[in-house]
Amino acid sequence: MESKHHTDHHKKTPPSKTQLQTDKGKTQYITIGIGLIVICVLVFGIFSLIKSLDFSGIIFSFGKSLQTDSNGRTNILLAGIGGEGHDGGELTDTIMVASIDDNTKLVSLLSIPRDTYVKTDQFPEGERINQIYVLGKNAVNSATGMKDLENVISGITGLQINYYAKVDFAGFTKIVDSLGGVDVNVEKDIYDPFYPLGETTHYQTFSIKAGPQHLDGATALKYARSRETTSDFDRARRQQELMTAIKDKAFSLNILTDPGKIQAIYDSIKDSIETNLNVDEIIELAKISKDFTKDNIFSHVLSDNQSSCGGFLYQPARDFFGGAFVLLPAGKNYDSIHEMTDLIFNHEDVMKDDTPIQVLNGTKTGNIAGDVTDYLSRDCFNVVYYGNADQKNIATTTIYYQAGPNGEKPPILDFIAKILPYPEVAGIPQADLNTDKKAGTQIIIELGADYLQNKLKDPFAVLPYLTAPTTATQQKTQQL
Repeated sequence: MESKHHTDHHKKTPPSKTQLQTDKGKTQYITIGIGLIVICVLVFGIFSLIKSLDFSGIIFSFGKSLQTDSNGRTNILLAGIGGEGHDGGELTDTIMVASIDDNTKLVSLLSIPRDTYVKTDQFPEGERINQIYVLGKNAVNSATGMKDLENVISGITGLQINYYAKVDFAGFTKIVDSLGGVDVNVEKDIYDPFYPLGETTHYQTFSIKAGPQHLDGATALKYARSRETTSDFDRARRQQELMTAIKDKAFSLNILTDPGKIQAIYDSIKDSIETNLNVDEIIELAKISKDFTKDNIFSHVLSDNQSSCGGFLYQPARDFFGGAFVLLPAGKNYDSIHEMTDLIFNHEDVMKDDTPIQVLNGTKTGNIAGDVTDYLSRDCFNVVYYGNADQKNIATTTIYYQAGPNGEKPPILDFIAKILPYPEVAGIPQADLNTDKKAGTQIIIELGADYLQNKLKDPFAVLPYLTAPTTATQQKTQQL
């Protein structure tokens, strides 16, 4: 429809069919470019960039529905490799699953450590997970390597993987360079004399001073990856800092409303990306990304911290694995991980609620409140306090909850009931809310004597391979 401000003498000649096709092609090209940028950003774990992207200046068209699993979610395996010029360039340095629900606009991310050790029918002798892709690639081709990795990740998470995307470090570097570099405020000096030197077995020194710094792509990559003289927590913090820096720079340059700038980034990264998403699906991914918000994105990582969300792994004695550092799942299978992934991927609305929980021990048996807290925390429940109940002779385990305005139960209560099937009572005793730590609690699990007869099965109760093998067992290394 014409604007009401148009008059007859301002009418324009209708565009020709050729012009319409040209404009259609330009729009599609721009949208593909955004889709590839989205994929590249996803792979490197800088998903925060997407949280704040504004696609309102781009007119989307084309695209088609993305494949989904039985729960209506699109699950994308994201793998980052070093690529040419990097030591172990074909090993998957970053492994992540991004799960997207287009209906609720909720996104869950799960990172899997590259040292996770897997043993499958396809890899009966066992392999570290970062080797799976390159083994398949060398045996057949790159697509086979990614399919092998898909199968392994599906076994670990219990998720159906719909797509994959792989990117090398050059893609990340080129994005930063395409933006003209990024500005960060380095919190403390970094001195890392063990940063890998290309494809050699030698090292180079990476150092950077505290304070405001302007980083080009190569320096930003080192800043994100360096970890020999700092902890993984520091590394994660620096990556988050880079996310913000890239987002801010993209905004300042109005990247997403400038076809020329989109084209420049597209041209610089297209050769660094391999994916089985087709053109229409990449366009659709870009379209739905405009609705991602900070509050609707949940990040998780499998780790060996058994008191934290996703803490289902442990480190066995290295002698069993030829001296290599590896991580194994507690319980010798992935059942506990599947319980968590079902909750964080398929019931994000419940996780989003983040209901505060207390666990209290109403018996004379020690440590059970702490054990239950660890169990729930690994499943990503928000346990804010655990300790002793006022009484130590409670017979029946009871779950108290703060009802909603219409008497409704907290949504998360149904999932707690699957783990701890005990009587539920509306209303929380005031005595259990009398400290700052306890204030605001909406669910209290009060453990009684009946719990002692049916304790939760802790996957960490029995862990093989913790003690270094004897001479006789050294000949049986890697026997999982």
